[in-house]
Amino acid sequence: MVKYGYLTIDISSPFPTTQYGHLSQVEKLSTYHERLFARVFYLRNESCAILHLSIDVLSVDNDLWQEIKTRVKEVLNEDDLEVITSSTHTHYANNINDPSYRRYFVQTILEGLSALTFHEYDELEAGYQTVKFDKVGRSRISGYESGNEYLTLLQLYHKEETLLNIIIHNCHPTILNANVPYFSSEYPGYVLKALKERFPHEDFTFMLGASGDISSRFTRKGQDYDSLTELGDHLIERIIALKEEKISRQALGLSYTSRVLPYEHTFAPIDLSHIRSDLTPREMETIEFGKIMRAELDKNHHSLDCRIIDEAHVGKLTLGKFNLIFYPNEMFSAYLDHINLDDSMIVSCSNGYGPYILPVSFPYITYEMFIDTLTDQTKASIINLLKTI
Repeated sequence: MVKYGYLTIDISSPFPTTQYGHLSQVEKLSTYHERLFARVFYLRNESCAILHLSIDVLSVDNDLWQEIKTRVKEVLNEDDLEVITSSTHTHYANNINDPSYRRYFVQTILEGLSALTFHEYDELEAGYQTVKFDKVGRSRISGYESGNEYLTLLQLYHKEETLLNIIIHNCHPTILNANVPYFSSEYPGYVLKALKERFPHEDFTFMLGASGDISSRFTRKGQDYDSLTELGDHLIERIIALKEEKISRQALGLSYTSRVLPYEHTFAPIDLSHIRSDLTPREMETIEFGKIMRAELDKNHHSLDCRIIDEAHVGKLTLGKFNLIFYPNEMFSAYLDHINLDDSMIVSCSNGYGPYILPVSFPYITYEMFIDTLTDQTKASIINLLKTI
C-alpha cells in the first residue's frame, strides 16, 4: 500500500519585502509577476515516509530547515516522517531573512498543510529519463565548459495515470535583470504553470540540479520577461517530448537514507593576479561583488546573508530505481561526473543551504570562488560521499 498526497501553498508575502538574490535588491516591493508557491508531495509505504517541499525562495538555511522539519512532523503527527526542503533558487522571491516574512512563511506552510489530502494505492510505479539539455543555460564562466547540462523527468504512475512529474534541471533562475520591480518565480514557475495548464490532472514540482556554474548568461537574448518565456518554452517543449516517450517503469520501492558530512574551511587570500582578459563586463562586475562577499565572510563567518556551514546534511531518496541526492550547497556541475547519471541526479539547495562548491584546484577567477571556502580534503570527502551514498 502506498499513500500519496500533493499540495501547493501560496507563500507570497501580504506585506512589502525586499527581493533576495542580488546585492542591488534593497527596495521593498509588493508587486508579483506571478505568485510564489511551496509545492508539497508526500509518499508513504510500509517502510518509509517522506514529505518534500519545493519552495520558491532563494534558499532555506539550515536553521529554518530544522524548524520546518520539527513543526511539520508535529502538525501531521508523524514522528517517522522525513521532511526534505529544496528551494527553486529564484533570485526574485521574498527575502526569507526578513524576520516578519520568515515568521509568515513558516506559519503559512503549517496552516497550508491542513489542506493536504491523501490517496491510497495498492501499488505505484516510477519511470525516469535524463537527457542533455542546454537550451536554457550552460557555463556562465568564459573559457570554461563542463558539458554537464541535464534535464531529468522523474514520473510516478498509477496504472496508466501519471500522478507526479518531478523536473530536475541545473540552471540558475537568473534570466531576469537583477533590478526587475516585481517578485517572480522565474523560469521554474513559468514552466510549471504552463505544464499544469497543459496537463491539468497531473501534479508537477521542480528541483534545481548542480548549477553552480550554469546560467543563462550566454543563452538569453535579453533579461526581460519575454526572454524568460522564450527560454522557458524550450524547456517545456523538451519535457512534453519526454512525456510522450515510452519508458520503462519499476515498482516504487520508496526508501530514504541520510549522511552528515563535516566541513573544513580555509580563508586563505585569493590570488587576483591572473584574472583573464577575456571576461565579459558582467563577469568583472560579479568578481567585484565577490570581493565584497568575501570581506563579509572574513568578518562574520556565520552571518545569515553569507552562511558558512560546518556540515552538510545529505539525503538520498530512491523512487523505483532512481536516486535523488539532496545536497545543501550550490555545486558546480562538474560534480555530476562522480555519480551514475543512469540512475541518479544531484538536487542542490536542499536540506539547508550552503554556498558554492567549485571543483578541486579550479583555475579560473570567478565570483563563485570568493564564496567557496572548503578545503581540498573536504571536497575529496564530498566526491567519495557522492560515489558511495
